[in-house]
Amino acid sequence: MNRHAWTRLLWLSLLLSSSTAFAALPTYQTLNLEGWTVKVDTRLLNNNGAATERAITLLTAQLKDVVRRVPAGPLEQLRKVTLWMSPQYAGFPPKAEFHYHAAWLRKHGRNPAMAESVEFTNILAFEAQTQQSPLLILHELAHAYHHRVLGGGNTDIHAAFVRATESKTYERVERLHRHGHPTSFERAYALENAHEFFAEMTEAFFGRNDHYPFTGEDLARHDPDTLALLQKLWQSPQTPAPLPQPVPKAPEPVSFDSRCYYRLTTQWRGDGLSLDIINDGKNDTPILAKTAMVPGQRWKLLPEANGAHRLVTQWRGNGMSLASTAGNQPLLVATAAAPEQLWRVTPELDGTLRLTSLAQDAGMSLDILYDGKANVTPILAPPRPVDGQFWNVTLVPPCP
Repeated sequence: MNRHAWTRLLWLSLLLSSSTAFAALPTYQTLNLEGWTVKVDTRLLNNNGAATERAITLLTAQLKDVVRRVPAGPLEQLRKVTLWMSPQYAGFPPKAEFHYHAAWLRKHGRNPAMAESVEFTNILAFEAQTQQSPLLILHELAHAYHHRVLGGGNTDIHAAFVRATESKTYERVERLHRHGHPTSFERAYALENAHEFFAEMTEAFFGRNDHYPFTGEDLARHDPDTLALLQKLWQSPQTPAPLPQPVPKAPEPVSFDSRCYYRLTTQWRGDGLSLDIINDGKNDTPILAKTAMVPGQRWKLLPEANGAHRLVTQWRGNGMSLASTAGNQPLLVATAAAPEQLWRVTPELDGTLRLTSLAQDAGMSLDILYDGKANVTPILAPPRPVDGQFWNVTLVPPCP
């Protein structure tokens, strides 16, 4: 084959390759939601219509929330960010993500037009992910604002990130999980890099984050310098006020028969696991154990002054009381007149009970550590509406 034939063959090959790549690009239905351009991959509409419509509804609600929270100047910039809905890609988890560069998109076989835009590949899991992160959309838009408006190398944001990292105050913070899972304590996601730091702090500033600091009020206590920076960058001189919450009717107070024993179980783990004491020689460490008729799972709630109660087991007797100790660890200790051994038992609206330590002025609740493993370790954690802190106290017969 001569040189001219080879040249023609090469051009034909390139043309076919280019045509194939162009034909492979998805088609989209374009929507306008609350001032944002949203491009929905038609494969989603054809193959997962109901889930896609639900995701569009939830996205609209979150965008309305962004409009309500963000000042007009930055909001105008956020509305310039195109939002894309795509099917999940093989080898990649379903997620929401801001795409910084077209080169990455080309390298991974995605539409390069999505550069400097937000893509959602989590349509089938959209509801669950937005329940876990109610400000998921704002988080991704914060990445866009950082990159497109403030500059990805913004020195003020980088300095705040370095300061937060070196302070070690974000190394172990409380994290809230969606309904059905109690809180856990872990390294803040904000420490991943300066971009995630800005996006996570933006969630707290405008609403509620799932890692502590949860709100602007928390941020003011935990990291006031970062709060001041956010006020400047988002052109918001004051921390946004939280939405007013309805005041529920207070439940009726509870009382216990001091002659009787009770079983303590959590709403999260159910009746199959009861508060018990580990039989390890020390015999002072509480745990959730398989429910059984054993004296370590039989508790008395003895009345004390000011409506508080003392918790003792049938096994160890009245001489050992459940107490809040260092490191927010509950233990059985020798009974004494100490606030660490006194518990306030407060009814919740659903009929369960919350147990808070009198030593911290009801500021710490008896909870179960969400460690992703056994999930049976009692801890003390700040009161939150999570079902690891909702206890059922059930009479164990016979009772005099």
